[in-house]
Amino acid sequence: MPKKMGVNSKAEVARARKSATESERKDRESREKEEQYWREAEGAKSRAAKKREDEAEKRAEVAARKAEAKRLAELEEKELEKSMKKPDKKANRVSVPVPKVTEAELQRRREEEQAELAKKAEEAKKRHARTAAEEEYERMVLVTNTNRDESVIEARSVEEALEKMVVADNLPVDRHPERRLKASFKAFEEAELPRLKEEKPGLTHNQYKDMIWKLWKKSPDNPLNQVAE
Repeated sequence: MPKKMGVNSKAEVARARKSATESERKDRESREKEEQYWREAEGAKSRAAKKREDEAEKRAEVAARKAEAKRLAELEEKELEKSMKKPDKKANRVSVPVPKVTEAELQRRREEEQAELAKKAEEAKKRHARTAAEEEYERMVLVTNTNRDESVIEARSVEEALEKMVVADNLPVDRHPERRLKASFKAFEEAELPRLKEEKPGLTHNQYKDMIWKLWKKSPDNPLNQVAE
């Protein structure tokens, strides 16, 4: 028969202690996991609730601001309508009767309008005729006479022409005949220039002087013409 071995009490105690420690550790870990689970569940729920509360507060603030803005806008609109409202002037307005126009009055107005149009047409016709006459005169002045004429004095100016004029032998003795001719022509020019400007407006100064020179040669105020007589 095999030899019966004895039981080691110390080993048994050690195994029992180790088993108890392991069981206690497992229980502690299980409790910690459960507590961690509930803490996380409660924490998430609390954050969600807080978020919902914040959003509700924001919506309430926005709604309150909109309501206040609407109230102020309505109040401002009422004040504006009140200020723009004016008293009805038609209530106190006295109707003025419109005078009736008779057929004779209409005929008279038509005749006046036709007369006014005819007057304007006549004025335009006169202006056109005067312009045509001035243009014709200007062409006559600008035409150069190529024929030689002994009575024509070639000069660049009226003063030069006066100096070249030949004094007749039967004139009285005059120490300065050119001065007397110039003075007479100057007086003649001053008298004729305003008249020509009024009769033939729009010409140049040289054209007026040409006309005055032609008139001067035939004028009785010219001392040479006085001697010839």
